[in-house]
Amino acid sequence: MVYVFDLNHRFTYANDVLLKMWGKTWDEAIGKTCLELGYEPWHAEMHDQEIEQVIATKQPTRGEVPFTGTFGRRVYDYIFVPIIGKDGEVEAIAGTTRDITERQQMEAALRETDRRKDEFLATLAHELRNPLAPIRSGLEIIRRTVDDKIKFEETLNIIERQTNQIVHLVDDLLDISRITQGKIRLRKERIDLKTAIDMALETSQGVIDKAENELIITLPYKPIYIDADLTRVAQIFLNILNNAAKYSSAGGKISLTAGKEGNEAVIGIKDTGLGIAPEMLSKIFDMFGQLETPDQQVQGGLGIGLSVVKKLVEMHGGTVEAFSEGRGKGSEFIVRLPLVVEQSESLSAAQSSEKDSLQTAEMKMSNSDNPLHPAPKAGQQRVLVVDDNIDAVQMLETLLSFEGHTIRTAFDGKTGLEIALEFQPDVCLLDIGLPEMNGYELACRLREFLPQVLLISVSGWGQEEDRRRSREAGFDNHLVKPVDFDDIKKLIQQKSSEQA
Repeated sequence: MVYVFDLNHRFTYANDVLLKMWGKTWDEAIGKTCLELGYEPWHAEMHDQEIEQVIATKQPTRGEVPFTGTFGRRVYDYIFVPIIGKDGEVEAIAGTTRDITERQQMEAALRETDRRKDEFLATLAHELRNPLAPIRSGLEIIRRTVDDKIKFEETLNIIERQTNQIVHLVDDLLDISRITQGKIRLRKERIDLKTAIDMALETSQGVIDKAENELIITLPYKPIYIDADLTRVAQIFLNILNNAAKYSSAGGKISLTAGKEGNEAVIGIKDTGLGIAPEMLSKIFDMFGQLETPDQQVQGGLGIGLSVVKKLVEMHGGTVEAFSEGRGKGSEFIVRLPLVVEQSESLSAAQSSEKDSLQTAEMKMSNSDNPLHPAPKAGQQRVLVVDDNIDAVQMLETLLSFEGHTIRTAFDGKTGLEIALEFQPDVCLLDIGLPEMNGYELACRLREFLPQVLLISVSGWGQEEDRRRSREAGFDNHLVKPVDFDDIKKLIQQKSSEQA
C-alpha cells in the first residue's frame, strides 16, 4: 500500500490496494485524515504524532500496527518518509505499508518450535541421566563386591534394567525420526484386534502394576478384524496405556474397551488420572508435547509417545482423539481404525484356540518388592536418600553403607518428610522430580526443622535455572546425574569434619 500525506495529515494520494482495504473510492478518501477514514482514535492519534515527528526531524519513522479493514484483522508494517522541497523543508510525507500477518505467525511458530526444542533437549538429558545414575553406581559396587555373588547378580540386574530403559528412549527417538522422514513401511495383514491389545498389555502391565493402578478390559464376544501392522498397532495401545499409568496416582483406574461402529474398530482407553487442561487438548499430539513443565515432570518421558501414536494411527487410515473434562478429571483416548470388509469368524488354528467370550479383567498389584536394605556398619552420618527411581536408591544405599553410614530411604517427598521427622538425618540426598511433593518443596520443609542438615540435590535437571531454584529452596549443593560417588563422599566428609 502506497500513500502520501500533506502537512495537515490529509491523504493526497492512495493506491488501489489501500483504497480496497478501506473499502473506499478515491473520491471518498481524498483529503481525509486517518480519523475521518474510520481509524480508531488511538491509531489515528499515533499516526498524527509520527507525521509531526517526520516533519520536525526530517527523518523516517516506522512501526507495526494491527488494523481491521475489508481484508479482516491483519498486522501491518509501515514506514513514513519525508519529501523534501527545494527550500530544504518537508513539503509532504510519503508512506508504504505491508501486510506482515503471515510472517509474524511464522516467526511465532518458529519461536515456539525453538522453545519446545530446548525443552526437549533438557528433558532428554534428564531422562538419560536418570538410568545412568544407578548404572554408574552399580559399576562402583561391582568393583567392591567381586566376591559377593548375590550382590554382584543384583547389581547386574539393575544395570540391565536401566540399560533397557535407555534403549527404550533411543527406540522412541528413532521411531519418530523414521516416521517423520517417511522411512517406516507398514507390514499390513489381516489381524484380530485382540491380538494387538494382548501384545500391548504384555508390556504395559508392569508399568500399570508399578503405578498401582486397576486395569479393566472389556472386549466383545466376536473377533474384530483389521488390516494392519500388528507390531505398530500394539505400539499405539502400549503408548496410550503407558501414558495413562504415567499420569495416574496410585489407586487409579484404567479401562480399555473395544467395539465396532459402522466400518470402524473403536478402541477407548480411559483413566482417572491427571486430566488435560482445555488449552492442551489440541497440543498433546504435537512433537515433544508434555502435560507438565520440566520441574513438575515427576514421571519422566520425552513427550513424543502421543505424537508417535497419532502418526501411526493416521498411517493406518484411522484417527485418534483425546477428551478430558479438565485437570484432575482424567482423560480418554479414542482410536478408530478401518475394519476389514470381510469380518468372517474363520480363524487360524492359533486364533481359534482363544476364548471368544466377554473378557473383563481387573488387575491390581501392590508396589514392587522393597529394595535391599543391607545392615549398616557403625554409622558416621545419618543419611536420608529420597528418589522415585528405586534402582538409583538401592545403588546409593549400598555405596553409602560401604562407607559406614546409617541409611534410610524413601521414594516420594511425603514419605521422605515423615522419615526425616523421626530419623533426624545429618545429610539428605534428594531428587527434584518426586511425586506428591517435589524436591524443592521437600528441601524447604526439611530446612525448617533441620537447620543444620546438609541438603544435596541429586537431579537429572542440570541447567543454570535448575541450580538457581535449588539454592533458593535451601539446598547446599546441586549434583547432576549420573553423579560420581566420590563427589557425594567428599561432601559428606566435609559435613563430618564440621561436626568434629
